[in-house]
Amino acid sequence: MATKFFNNENGDTLFAKLKGITEGMGMNFHTFQAVSGYFRSSGYFKLRNELKDTQKIQVLVGIDIDNVFRKSQREGMMFFGDKEDAKRQYTKAFVEDIRSAGYTKEIEGGILQLCDDVISGKLELRVHSSRNLHAKFYLCLPKNHGPNTDGWVIMGSSNLTDAGLGTSPSPRYELNVAMKDYDDVAYCKAEFDRLWSEGVPITEKDIAKAKAKTYLGYVPTPFEIFMRVLIDLYGDFAEDSFAMDVPTDVRDLKYQRDAVVQGYQLLRRYDGFFLGDVVGLGKTIVAVMIAKRFMAENGERTKILVVYPPAVEDNWKATFRKFGITKRQVHFVSNGSLHKVLDEDNGEYLSPTEYDLVIVDESHGFRNTRTETYNRIQRICKSPRPVGGFVPGRQKKVILVTATALNNTPEDLLNQIRLFQDDRASTIDGVRDIAGFFAPLSQSYKREMRRAKDTGKVDTATIDCIYGEIRAGVLEKIFIRRTRQNILNDAEYAKDIAAQGIVFPTVEPPNEILYKMDDALAALFKETNRKLTDLVEYARYRAIEFLKPEHKKKYPHAKQVADILSKVYKVFMVKRLESSFVAFKKSLATFCRITQDMIDMFATDSVLIIPDLDVTGYIEQGKTFEEIIEIAINRRGHERGDIAYPADAFEPELLELLKNDLAVLQTLRDDWSHVSIDPKLDRFVELLESEAFDSARNKEGKLVVFSESTDTLEYLERELPKRLGRADVLRVDSSNRAALRTTVAVNFDANFPGEKKDDFNLLLCSDTLAEGVNLHRSNIIINYDSPWNATRLMQRIGRVNRIGSSAGAIYNYLFYPSTQGNEIIGLYQYSLIKMQGFHSALGEDAQIYSREELLRQFHLYNANPKDPMDDMIRFMRILRDFRKKEPEWYERVKALPQKCRALRSGKDGKTLVYLANNRRTAFYAIKRGEPPRQLSSIEILKLLEAGPDEMPLPWTSEAQSENYSAVRDVLSRFQEGNGVAQETDETLLAPSGRLSKPAAVAGKFLRECVRNIADGVLDASLKPKIADLESLLKRGKFVHLERELYRLGGKYHKQGGFDSQELVDEIETLHETYKSSVSPDAPITSEEPLTLVASETIARE
Repeated sequence: MATKFFNNENGDTLFAKLKGITEGMGMNFHTFQAVSGYFRSSGYFKLRNELKDTQKIQVLVGIDIDNVFRKSQREGMMFFGDKEDAKRQYTKAFVEDIRSAGYTKEIEGGILQLCDDVISGKLELRVHSSRNLHAKFYLCLPKNHGPNTDGWVIMGSSNLTDAGLGTSPSPRYELNVAMKDYDDVAYCKAEFDRLWSEGVPITEKDIAKAKAKTYLGYVPTPFEIFMRVLIDLYGDFAEDSFAMDVPTDVRDLKYQRDAVVQGYQLLRRYDGFFLGDVVGLGKTIVAVMIAKRFMAENGERTKILVVYPPAVEDNWKATFRKFGITKRQVHFVSNGSLHKVLDEDNGEYLSPTEYDLVIVDESHGFRNTRTETYNRIQRICKSPRPVGGFVPGRQKKVILVTATALNNTPEDLLNQIRLFQDDRASTIDGVRDIAGFFAPLSQSYKREMRRAKDTGKVDTATIDCIYGEIRAGVLEKIFIRRTRQNILNDAEYAKDIAAQGIVFPTVEPPNEILYKMDDALAALFKETNRKLTDLVEYARYRAIEFLKPEHKKKYPHAKQVADILSKVYKVFMVKRLESSFVAFKKSLATFCRITQDMIDMFATDSVLIIPDLDVTGYIEQGKTFEEIIEIAINRRGHERGDIAYPADAFEPELLELLKNDLAVLQTLRDDWSHVSIDPKLDRFVELLESEAFDSARNKEGKLVVFSESTDTLEYLERELPKRLGRADVLRVDSSNRAALRTTVAVNFDANFPGEKKDDFNLLLCSDTLAEGVNLHRSNIIINYDSPWNATRLMQRIGRVNRIGSSAGAIYNYLFYPSTQGNEIIGLYQYSLIKMQGFHSALGEDAQIYSREELLRQFHLYNANPKDPMDDMIRFMRILRDFRKKEPEWYERVKALPQKCRALRSGKDGKTLVYLANNRRTAFYAIKRGEPPRQLSSIEILKLLEAGPDEMPLPWTSEAQSENYSAVRDVLSRFQEGNGVAQETDETLLAPSGRLSKPAAVAGKFLRECVRNIADGVLDASLKPKIADLESLLKRGKFVHLERELYRLGGKYHKQGGFDSQELVDEIETLHETYKSSVSPDAPITSEEPLTLVASETIARE
C-alpha cells in the first residue's frame, strides 16, 4: 500500500518528490511557495532547474536560521518582531552561508543564481520575525488553485537546504508527508499567505549589500591578497605599539625593543618561547623588559621566578633592579636548588602555582629528561598560573634564554620545548603532536651519526636537511634569534648601534693549530691510543655487569650501565691525552690506583658498589672501606648487604680483567714517565710569542685560553711564566672563580664601571668562565683542547664578542684532536655534525669549529629592516610601513572575506592556496597536472608579493576552472586523510604506532587499574586520581610521569597482580606530585578541517 510519508532514504527524498510533482504538473506548475527554518543557496541551486518554468517563487525563512535567535537570547537581545533586526540577522546568515559553502563552480553558480533571481524578481524572499516560526512546508500550485485543479503540499522536518532535500549525505533523520487533498493544500496556502504578509521583504539592495561582504562581491588586488596573508602571519607584531622607558644606564637599542614586542606576542600565543640571540647581544636585558611588559599587562600582583646558573646570579639581580622590579615581585633560584621551590615547607619561595612567569636562563642545561633536575623544572613550568591576573589563561608563561639551545641532538630542542608545550596537545601552529614531529627526525639524525662514525665522513647536507625541517616546522614559530650580521644588515639597526658607538667585531674563521711529535713520541702516542682502545677493558667501571644472577636482580640494566660507564671513561682517557701529557699522566696514575683499590676489595672480601656515592672520591680523601660503608648507610639509607658484596658474588672473570687492566695501565704509566718533552706546549709558546700578542691583531694585549682540564691549566700556569718570562698569567677554574671575580672583571671586562687594570693579561680558564662573564678587552680565544660539546665554543667566543668591544675582529684558535685520537672517539666528526646542526637549525654569525661548516642565517625574529637577504624581515617592514601609511586600507584588507581570490599574470602558471583551521595555516602551490607542493610562509609570500598599483586580471573561464581544480585538489587530500591526522581524546591512549612505547604501556596500565577497581581488587578511591593521571598522560604533559607509569606498568605486569598496597602508595604519590597541574587545562579538541582563506591564480604571460 502506497504511503504519503517519506524519510529521505533509499532515493525517496524531498528533492525526488518535488521533481516528480513538477514533472507531473507540467505547464500547470505556476507557483512554488516555501516556508523553511533554513534556506541555503546550495539547496536552492539544486532545485532551481526544476523551477525554471515556474512563474512565481516565494520563500519565507524563519528568523531562527543558524540559531541566531538562540544566540541573541543568550546575548540578551530583544528583537521579537523587529523587522529591521530580522533583516539584518538574515543577511548576516546569508553571508555566513556563502562563507561556509563549498568552493566549486556549481555551488558558486547556485549562489549567483539566487542573487540574480532576487534582483530580477523571479525569487521573492522574505524573513519572518516571529520566534515561533519553525514549520517547514512547500506548496506546488497552479495559477488558480481550486477544488478541481492539482496542487500539492509537502510538510515535515526537511529544510530547503542541500541536506534537507536529500541531495547530500546527512546524519539527521528526516520525516515528511506529501498531500494533495484540496482542503489540506488550501489550508496550508492560507497559512502561507498570512505568514507571508507578516514577513519582511529581502530586497535587491539587501542582497547586493550582503554579497558585497563576500568574495563574490569584492575582487581584491594581488597586493591586497599579499597583504592579507602578511597580516594573518605577522599582524600581531605589526600592531603592537607598547612603549617602555629604559633606565638611563642601559642602552636603548632598537633591535632589543623589537625583540620585546615579538617575545611578548609569542608569550601570549604559545605560553613560551626561546630567546636565543647569539651571545653578547643582551638577552638578559630583553628578557627583563619582556617581564616588565608582562607585569604591566597582568597587574602588580604578578610574580616572577628566575632560574639561573650560579655564575650569572649577580647580572640577573642587577638588571631587574635597574628596571625597578623588586624582590617582592621576582624571586631567584639557582638551577641546582629547584627542590627549594617545590618544598612546601621552604619559606624562601612561593608555591610553584603562585608564579605567573618563569625565566629559565641557559635553558640548554635542561635538555636531559632523565634527570631529577629536569623533572623539577618541568613541574615548576607546567604548574598553573594563579587566578587574578589580567592576562587570560592558567598556563604559566615561560621564557627560555639560551644562545646554544642545540648542544647534541634534536631531542635537546624537544625537551626544552616541553617546558611550555605538551607532547600531544601542542599549541604550536601546525604541530599538534610535538613529540611525534621530532621522532622521525631524531631517528634520521642518529642514523647519520652512526654512518659518520663508521665512515669517518660527515654529510653536512643531510644534517642541514634534518634541522632545516625542524627550523621550518617548529623553530621559526617559537624562536627569537638574531646574529650580529642580522643587525648589521638592517639599515635602521646598523644606524642605531653606530650612533651609540657600538662596534660588532668580525669573527674570523677558526685557525687550526698544528704541532708535530718526533718519531718515538708519535709511536708512543699511537700505541697508547691502541692500548686504551683494544687492551684496557675498564673493568673498574663494569663491576655490576659481572654480579652473579642472584645478586644482579636489583640492577635490571647492568650490562647497559656498564657499557656506558666504560665507554665514557675510555673517551675521558683519550681526551686527557689530547689535552696535555701532564693531565694524561695524572689520570693514568689515578686509574692505576682505583683499579688496585678494587683488587684490594676482593682481597678483603668486601667489594663496594654504591651507584649514588662517589666511592673513588672518598678513597682519594683517605676514607677506609668501613667508613665509606657507614656513609652509605647513614647518609643514603642503604643496607650493608646492598652495597658491600663478598668476592664470590662476582663472576671470576671480573678479577682477572681488573688484574689485566692494571698490568696494561702500569706499563703505560712507566712508558710515559720517561717523557719530558711537550711539542704541544712548544707550539703554543711559539704562537704566543708571535701572532697572539701581535699589536696589529691584539690591540689591548689581552688573551684568553680555555681548557677542559684543570690539570692542564695548572700545568700551563707553572710553565708559561718560565717560558715567556711573564708575571701577568691568571688561572681561574671552579675552585677559585668566586674569589677572583673582581680581579677578572677589572682586567678583562670592557664594561667594568670602575678603573680598569692590566695586572693580568693572559687568562687561563676552564669552562667555568664560558658563561656569565665579560672578557671582551681580549679579542683572541685559544682553545687548548677541543670540548666534547662543540657548542661550548660558541659560549667561549661569546665571552670576548660582546657589546662594548672595541676590536675590529675576533680570532679563534683551536688545537684539533690528533688523527689517532680522533679515530678512536670521532670527536672531529661528532663536533662537526653538532655544529652543522646548530647552523642549520638556528643560524650563526661565523664558523666556530671547522671551515667545513655550512653557515646559515635564518633571522628567527621579526623586525623592519631593509635586508634583501632576509625575506622575513623585509616582509615585516612592508607590513609595518603599510599599516603606518595606510591605516584604513590596512583595516579593510584585514577584513577581506574568506575565499578572496585574484588573477594575475606571471612567468610560471600556478595557483597559490592559503588554508587554515583552528590549529594551523597551510600554503600550497599547484601546477596543472602536478601534485600540490606545500610551501613555507616565506615561500608563499615571495610568490604572492605584489605592489600596491598592480591590478587584478579579469577572470576567464579557463582561469576559474584552474582555480577551482587546484583548491579542490588540495582540500580533497586532507578530507581523504592524507594531510591532517585527526585525533580525539579517546584515541590518544590507544597503543597505536603514533605513540611511543612508554606512552602506550602507561596508558594500558592505567586502564588496567580502572578494570581492577571495577573488579574490586583496587579501592574505588583511586579512580578519580587515576583519571587525573590519565588526563595528564593524554596531553603528554610530564615526561617523568609518563616514564614512571611505564615503569609501574612493566613492574606489575611481571608480578601478574594489582592487589598491592605498594601499588596504591605509588599511584597516590604520583597523584600528589602532579595533581596541581590537572584542572586548568582546556580539553583536547580535534583538529577541524582546513578551509579556504584565499587563493591566487597566476596565468602564464
